[in-house]
Amino acid sequence: MRGAVFMASGGGLELLLRFGSIAVLARLLVPEDFGLVAMATALTAVLELIRDLGLATVTVQRHDITHRQVSNLFWVNAGAGLAFTLAFWALSPAIADFYHDQRLVAATMVVSTTFLWSGLSVQHEALMSRQLKQGDLAFIRLLASFLSILVAVALASGKFGYWALVWREVSRSAFVAIGIWMRCPWVPGLPSQGVGTRSMLRFGRDLTMTHLLIAVVANIDRILIGRFFGPSAVGLYRQAQQLLMVPIDQLNGPIMAVAQPGLSALQSEPSRYRSYYEKIVFLVTLATFPLGVFVAIYAEEVTHVLLGSAWSEAAVFIRIFGIAAAIRPASATSAVVLVTCGYSVRYFWLAVIHSVVLAAFLMTGVRWGTEGVALAHIATTVLLMLPKLYYSFAQTPIRLGDFGSAVRTPIVAGAAMAAGLAALRSLTPVSGAVLQLFVGAGVGTALYLGAWLLQRDGRKQCDALFKDLASSLQRKGVLG
Repeated sequence: MRGAVFMASGGGLELLLRFGSIAVLARLLVPEDFGLVAMATALTAVLELIRDLGLATVTVQRHDITHRQVSNLFWVNAGAGLAFTLAFWALSPAIADFYHDQRLVAATMVVSTTFLWSGLSVQHEALMSRQLKQGDLAFIRLLASFLSILVAVALASGKFGYWALVWREVSRSAFVAIGIWMRCPWVPGLPSQGVGTRSMLRFGRDLTMTHLLIAVVANIDRILIGRFFGPSAVGLYRQAQQLLMVPIDQLNGPIMAVAQPGLSALQSEPSRYRSYYEKIVFLVTLATFPLGVFVAIYAEEVTHVLLGSAWSEAAVFIRIFGIAAAIRPASATSAVVLVTCGYSVRYFWLAVIHSVVLAAFLMTGVRWGTEGVALAHIATTVLLMLPKLYYSFAQTPIRLGDFGSAVRTPIVAGAAMAAGLAALRSLTPVSGAVLQLFVGAGVGTALYLGAWLLQRDGRKQCDALFKDLASSLQRKGVLG
């Protein structure tokens, strides 16, 4: 609970920084600049999700682990980071030819250096996560984001165009790595044999295959849009996607950051495991569902305030991703159950099914333009949600009913909020986008909290949440 509080605080500040940077950079750069970088990172993002080869999860998940084992994992991660970078240097001309834009040669080569930084800090970050040092990690990410935004704004003001965004990505990775090294002064030993690393590599292999498959399919949308509709369309699509996914990640991230080490520690205690998971999925839904609903209703106003009038075409994507942000995060928590219970093979096959369905919808959706591509994500989530949850929870302490009881209260409250805001926006329009958002946020918050507390389970969950929070802060000495 303390870890989630610290990371939520840092994440909230980082969220404000990101919103501020989006508002500034969207006015200094054009959609084509964002689209060009998004086309390059659509491919590097595939390997970004597997940059740790699943070995960070191994370090956190294992009940006992030695210095020599972690040292071996460190050198594997460092070698992988170098290999990924060199691979993209070799492939950058082919990537530029695919998109018919030679600017991508240099951009892809520079962006790919992020793998070098991450490869050298994966195990240090995993050790900090294992020790639940989320406060330190949150501060490091916040400071790295702030410094990288300064770099990007300075370059954008100097008319460097898309290079401002390229160096924002690279500098942030470098700042994060340096900060983690400073806060975790662990020094790896030389590689050694006979220390039980092979079983860890096999577990990491299963996770890597799963994450690779997910990453490839998840980035097909940008690849398709870039290939058929050009960098401006990618810029509109990607900026809208990030506008929703960044805050959702900031809200969801602190909770999930403590979910894996917490659930891993409770593998042998089913009742406590179940209780812990129910709190996790409740908090995820509580944080993300109302935000997604609000943004979907006020998509035009959000676009105007954060991106400016030049980005008005992005509103339709913001609405679509708002709906996705409302329904997807809660069901995604099933993955942490599979990982912490050791079902990496089952996790892989679920990813195969999800990826095949998503790819089919994306290929079909491109016929209706970029909007069809965006809607493919919602269609996949809705179609597979219940089968995915049922299969994920099989032979684990969690049942489908546990999930349903945990998310019911926030969803009912969110539905009431959505109905009220939709009526407010259509019946009593308020002039001015900023005022619209201000009034909508106030009314939406009141409706959500009211509908939540009117439910008997909602009052119980609220009471339990505040007791947990007060207890965790008291143990730390924050409240006395």
